[in-house]
Amino acid sequence: MTRAIEPDRIRRRNILAFIRLILRPLVRLFTLSVFSPKNTEQASRQFSEIYSRLWDFADHSISHQGFDLPCSLGEGPVNRVNRLLAKLYGGTFASLSFGGSSGALLTLLTAVMPKLSSNRDLILFDDACHQSTIGGLIFGRWKAIRLPRGKQDNHQTVCPVTFESVKDIIERHGPDRFAAIILVLPSYDGFRSPSEDMRIYDYAKSRGIIVIVDGAWDALRFRRPISNTPPLSSICDVWITSPHKRGLTPSSLGCILTDNQKIARLWDEALDLGFRSSSVSFVNIMIAEHRLEQIVSGDWDAFFDQAERGAMSISHRIHEVHPDLNIVRPADVQAEMNDPAHILISTYEIEGLNARRWAAILSDEFGLDVEKATSSTLLLLGGSPAHPAQIDEIIFSLGEALKMALLENYGGKYGQ
Repeated sequence: MTRAIEPDRIRRRNILAFIRLILRPLVRLFTLSVFSPKNTEQASRQFSEIYSRLWDFADHSISHQGFDLPCSLGEGPVNRVNRLLAKLYGGTFASLSFGGSSGALLTLLTAVMPKLSSNRDLILFDDACHQSTIGGLIFGRWKAIRLPRGKQDNHQTVCPVTFESVKDIIERHGPDRFAAIILVLPSYDGFRSPSEDMRIYDYAKSRGIIVIVDGAWDALRFRRPISNTPPLSSICDVWITSPHKRGLTPSSLGCILTDNQKIARLWDEALDLGFRSSSVSFVNIMIAEHRLEQIVSGDWDAFFDQAERGAMSISHRIHEVHPDLNIVRPADVQAEMNDPAHILISTYEIEGLNARRWAAILSDEFGLDVEKATSSTLLLLGGSPAHPAQIDEIIFSLGEALKMALLENYGGKYGQ
């Protein structure tokens, strides 16, 4: 058994031990890269060895005390991450979730909402919801009603939720029966309508209905101008997101935020009843805290700007790939705005082209994976800084893969 030590008690000998731990595989990796650059398999093994040793050192070099899965109202090392999340997104209570946004939704629907709304039996859920919402409704034994969305048929893209559609369903079934409304904001493609979101929340609040926002794709909402992006307190009671989808935290980490103390306390009780991890990864927590501190302090602003400028550049140059390609804009799907890092390319005007095949060729032949493809759209996500050279390469790859996809229509693979 290893004796736990406090993070601030790590002394010089620990630093020397750390250096000795990784020095040998690091030297081997450097030697391989210089003298045997084509031996990628051996270099990969050396890199894996370095990564493994770093992980072990971090996982066993800090105290276990206070590192259980965090709660909204608790204290301890992990709750520094919660405070950073609250500061970043503007909530009163925040709690990290080790199951991403999916785990947070399941916990909320099965262990929190039943205690909060025992006298109401209906939940209105967004047609664009994730599977975790469906699972939470089933396991929570809720009576559920689907909220249908409008669809832009040419691009096969869902339109933002409207206030009138929400009000119509709730009034039809009786407002006093609804415990909650679950909305997905923004859509997978990045589109949203803030004015409609605020109208929905004002209406729901007046009827005693809780609004839950699944903001899995909204981890960068703090990047939007305040004038266009209302505070969370004006659109929902509970907001859930997946910071790992945009690289803000390690994989599988999500977070839940609320201004409602009762919801926060019920969340903590749910964690104590069995939704809390007993094997939390110290490394994930350390990385999350480090990254969030950088983001809150503004150290990442330049990188976010680069990514968004890169996405804009690709959008402006899309006609270089093919003159009949277009970028789907908010107005095309009756939305007010979209995430600037989302690049939704429409192939609707190119007869006979299936965008799914285009996406497959991009992946197989050029190593460029897309976020999503339908038969008439292809979604790129500018999630990391894109330098001019990378943009040129992306445009080239898009064009060459598109040529291959079109040639297939004229017989044989790539027209041969």
